[in-house]
Amino acid sequence: MINPRNLVDDLAWCWWTQPRATRIGNIVFLGGIASDGEVFAATLDVRDGSVRKASLARLEPDDHNNPALVAVPEKPLLAFYCRHDADDLLRYRIGSQPEAIADWSEERTLRFDGITTYAQAHAFGDEVHLFTRVGDTKWGYVRSDDWGESWSEPTDFLALPTDQETYMPTALLADGRTLRVAVAGHPKNYEQRPWHEVRVCVVDLATGEVTLPSDGRVLANLRDGSALPVRGEGLELVHAASDGRTVNLFDVSDGDPFEVGFVSKRSGDDATDDARYHVTAFRDGVWTTEEVAEAGTIFGYIHAGFYVGGIAFPHETPGGCAYVSRESDGLWHVELLTRDGKGSWSARPIFEPSTTRIVRPWPVRNPSVGLDFVALALERYDDEYMETLSHLVGGAAPL
Repeated sequence: MINPRNLVDDLAWCWWTQPRATRIGNIVFLGGIASDGEVFAATLDVRDGSVRKASLARLEPDDHNNPALVAVPEKPLLAFYCRHDADDLLRYRIGSQPEAIADWSEERTLRFDGITTYAQAHAFGDEVHLFTRVGDTKWGYVRSDDWGESWSEPTDFLALPTDQETYMPTALLADGRTLRVAVAGHPKNYEQRPWHEVRVCVVDLATGEVTLPSDGRVLANLRDGSALPVRGEGLELVHAASDGRTVNLFDVSDGDPFEVGFVSKRSGDDATDDARYHVTAFRDGVWTTEEVAEAGTIFGYIHAGFYVGGIAFPHETPGGCAYVSRESDGLWHVELLTRDGKGSWSARPIFEPSTTRIVRPWPVRNPSVGLDFVALALERYDDEYMETLSHLVGGAAPL
């Protein structure tokens, strides 16, 4: 075990915004928000650890406002960001030079049919496929065919049967066109229609087809807009919370098989106990949910949200591997979980257990030797997720 490497000071991010960390050559491109609300892009040179930053905007100091930063070889950077539940605009800027963070175009906006939160952007050739949450219960979609210079008319991608917030992690596979999507509702119960299910679909960015992963049935098409939005009940159900429990969705894998990572806890908006990490995977033609680790305590937000340390899948690795951050007896642990052929999961420590809250682990896309993943060393986090102060750290999983 080792101590985490300090990489970038005063950088925070939330779940459900991506890309966050992408390596090209010796440079890792990062997007974050500082504790004073500065939205920024950064580069980390893996050879000497040097860091450069470029300011993109100044918004409310809310970690939901962190940017998605698209970094592709020989193309200008793209940065997308929203104001959490504040207006119906998704903001973006385009870098002036390929792979450079020094200069950016003026901020531009895309208008959706409802307040926006989060940005998830995926490149396919010169195309950019962009998703954002719209009005809590929907997810919107828009596409650019010319690397952000012009855009299609924004449309609804998903519409979910709940009156609470929804969350949608995505993962682009190695073929560069297949996008896995998972979605779930907020774990709280105090509204009228809670939705404690995890459902999935697959999007082919080349054809636009939205399909079910188990049988390939076509639900809709993003390119021609047919059958949009996809209704939540039409997506493939992979896990429903058992009686007396609730779920909080974190990540979806880009390896084989299709895996989804989430946490569950005892139901109840004031309940903070019996938290467990789970992985649901599509193996041998069926979806199976396995408990992989105890999660520990919350580190902020309302109890129902249960923003525990987090679970995330390594980039393009075989199934049965996950990074977790968890608390136990007042100490925080960052571990690599691995699954054996019989379905049992075991943990290998990555960092020395510490009272420092190391949370929200995230894989580096195209990892380098010694830097497989990054995470946040949390210094300040209040119940309203404002002015979060955390620092980016990183490391490598044990062999």
